[in-house]
Amino acid sequence: MFLGEFTHKVDSKNRIMMPSEFRENLKGDFYITKGPENSLIIYTEEEFVKQSQKLDERINESKKNRAIKRLFFSSTVKISLDKQGRILLNKNLKDYSGIKDEAMIIGNNTTIELWDRERWQAYIDEVEVNLSDIMDE
Repeated sequence: MFLGEFTHKVDSKNRIMMPSEFRENLKGDFYITKGPENSLIIYTEEEFVKQSQKLDERINESKKNRAIKRLFFSSTVKISLDKQGRILLNKNLKDYSGIKDEAMIIGNNTTIELWDRERWQAYIDEVEVNLSDIMDE
């Protein structure tokens, strides 16, 4: 389970240190792809397989589902931690997310989200203002 919120710098080679709390569950290969609100989502191998199966089950249901599947798999990159516990963001994912100097690393139960620090703060400011309404829905 991934929990918490961490701020980490992006180095000159587009590498981001993963929080030590997350590294144990990121052994071997895992996957990073585009997510909602210009976030990036990291899936463990197990979660990636689950997500892939869900997408495969719905491929022929609609044009929208086929588009989602194409975008999901075409933007997904298999990665692993380097010896220092960092991940490398490729240009496509970095540009999509708008991550610059600092990234927010967000535990979201079975996945990890990466956000540009300023974009995350704007998102949180917006959500927290409406939190009661959101929870009521």
